[in-house]
Amino acid sequence: MTEQKIPRKLRKCHNIADLRKLAKKSLPFPIFDHVDGGCDDEVTLSDNTEVFGNYSLIPRYCSGVENVDASTTVLGSKIEWPYFAGPAGGLKYLHRDGEIGVARAAHKSGTAFAMSGWTTTKPEDVVAATHGPRFFQLQPCRSREVMAEMIQLAKDEGFNALIITVDNPIHGNRERDARSGFGVPANFTAKAMLSIICKPRWALSMLPMPGFGLYDKWLTDPDRDMTWLAHQLITNITWEDIAWIRSQWEGPFAVKGLVNVEDAREAVDAGASAVILSNQGARHFDTAPAALEMLPEFVDAIGDRAEVIFDSGIRRGTDILKAMALGATAVTGARLYCYGLAAGGQAGVERALNLLRAEVERDMVFLGARTLAEVTPNSIRKRTMPI
Repeated sequence: MTEQKIPRKLRKCHNIADLRKLAKKSLPFPIFDHVDGGCDDEVTLSDNTEVFGNYSLIPRYCSGVENVDASTTVLGSKIEWPYFAGPAGGLKYLHRDGEIGVARAAHKSGTAFAMSGWTTTKPEDVVAATHGPRFFQLQPCRSREVMAEMIQLAKDEGFNALIITVDNPIHGNRERDARSGFGVPANFTAKAMLSIICKPRWALSMLPMPGFGLYDKWLTDPDRDMTWLAHQLITNITWEDIAWIRSQWEGPFAVKGLVNVEDAREAVDAGASAVILSNQGARHFDTAPAALEMLPEFVDAIGDRAEVIFDSGIRRGTDILKAMALGATAVTGARLYCYGLAAGGQAGVERALNLLRAEVERDMVFLGARTLAEVTPNSIRKRTMPI
């Protein structure tokens, strides 16, 4: 999309922070808070982004580098730059473009799209409408029968990789959601309802209300409602379950949501071909370390056995390059493109991803790195001066 064709409100957004501000203006506060917030005191939420300031990138000049190749391979798929759109649920509640809009934007920017288990679009519709690498997030479930059916669906629809997210063994304490009444099912407060009424364009765009593309069929049973579904999908699975899931899937397989090095080793021992280092944007558990703090330990522990994909707190191209310099195979995330989706649908996601990719490629020139292989530990230093 040329600069002239970008909607004016998006042209005025020059970074992810600008898109966040526009998203906040566009959404009722309970919807925005659900996307934007974390749990408890949101200590880890702020740490995730602030920790990048503890590291400096070291530019190299007179390198002769003019053009760069930021491509890499992650989960068996070649991508043109080292970020892919991570799984996020309920995308049609941010904008009617939903999962298809995000996937199209990701593919246009040269990267992959990971579809959430809480998708509001049927997987087959996402596949039919998009062309590019797609990853399938499997939400852990109390029923292996349900999981087996989901895995078979991912196979049938030709998804390139399977991602299982394991960091929600119990509901986290999201106090922003509690104050607004956001939940499954929702029980909005009067203040939240007023906020929805004050956003008529958003409210009308939600009609008819989006469903959940993977789970709607299970909810046709009168004994199964959203409360039943939430109970099914909040479960503390074991490494034996992970090994069983791996046995059902022949392709690239990632375990997402790990911050403990011992868990990373367990995941690889259970058959994972990749580990996604992530505290889930601090949405479930507070006071965990910022994900970036754990990255060198993960790389040392399993980097010769599996891909180490980094997630949590990415807002700038320099954040991506810092993670790569510390040994990540690639990075992922969802919040940053969710801001773009809420701000302007597919065009907003394209704006977010294009800004980020341009930052990565521009800053590689400053580092004197023609390829990502030249973004090494020599490119980064931990700050010794206080911020």
